[in-house]
This record gives sequence, structure tokens and C-alpha cells, in this order.
Amino acid sequence: MILKQIVLSLLLMFVIFFSLRVIYGLLVFMFKRNTLAMYIPSFNRHIRLMKEHLKLVPGKKLVDLWCGDGKAMRFFDRTFGVQADGYEIQFFPHFYGKILNKILWYPDLRLLKKNFLLADIHGYDYIYVYLLPQQMSDIESRIFKNMASGALIISNSFQFAIHKPYEVIKDRKWKPSIFLYRK
Repeated sequence: MILKQIVLSLLLMFVIFFSLRVIYGLLVFMFKRNTLAMYIPSFNRHIRLMKEHLKLVPGKKLVDLWCGDGKAMRFFDRTFGVQADGYEIQFFPHFYGKILNKILWYPDLRLLKKNFLLADIHGYDYIYVYLLPQQMSDIESRIFKNMASGALIISNSFQFAIHKPYEVIKDRKWKPSIFLYRK
């Protein structure tokens, strides 16, 4: 009886927390559209697609720009063994990601509460972005100017406006889903 109540309480807390996470992301996006990326975790179908098609080298460094709660970082760490850093400027996704990293035991992932535009991205082998087209356009010149030669950009769902991907990974419905770029 007590175990059932504990399980139901935990389930209820999870549902409430997840609902608040989505509401928070929508509110921030609606009211601060020009300065922040909307907080939407990578979809599982995109994660599966990257798992099937990407061949990343273990031990290399990856940065996730506007990483939210770090879901993609945890995927890249677990699947490919890359060293991942993530930049998130919003409080809630950053805090939630820190908690998840502790609970799920990802002590090596660095989730930084900073604006990545002020960071040095030159030292990374892989750059992951999951941003809307307007944010992609806003950061395109900065990324391609400051990334290391030979670095790989993995863009989830959206393309850059000027640069053309060298490879496009399509989903099961042949819809372009993952765009790969090199400097």
C-alpha cells in the first residue's frame, strides 16, 4: 500500500514537472523571442536517426549550443563516448539538466550557464545545434568564423541560411532531419 502511494506520488511529480518544463519553454519563447532559444529537448526520433547514421570518434570534444537540459549531450556521451560541454543561458533548463546529470550519473558532462556567443568554440571537434531558423541565421556567421578547421556541425531539423550541408540525413518518410556541415 505504501509502495503504491510512493510510486503514484513520484509519477504525479514527474507529470507536473514535465508539464511545467514545457510551459516554461513556451513562455520564455513568447516573451523573449529575440534573445533566447526556445527550450525543446531533442526528439527521440532524431536521436535514433543520429545513432543510426553518425560515426563520431570517442574522446573527441562536442559542444551543444543552447543545450537546454542536456538531453543531446547525454546521448552523445553514452552512444559515442565524446566529451560534451553545453551552453544554456536560461535558468530552468540549466538547473533541470544539472539535476538529471547527477541522478543519471553523468559526472563528466559540463553544463554551463553561459551565453555560448561569448565562448571559444574553436577547440571543439563537433558542434551540435537544435535551433529555429531565425536563431540559426543569427549565429551562422559566428559559428563558421570561429569553429576549428575540420570540425563537424550537426544541425537537428533546420539548415543554415547561407552554408550548404555536405550531407543530409533523412528520416523514414524521406524528410530531411539532420544536416551535417564542415568548415
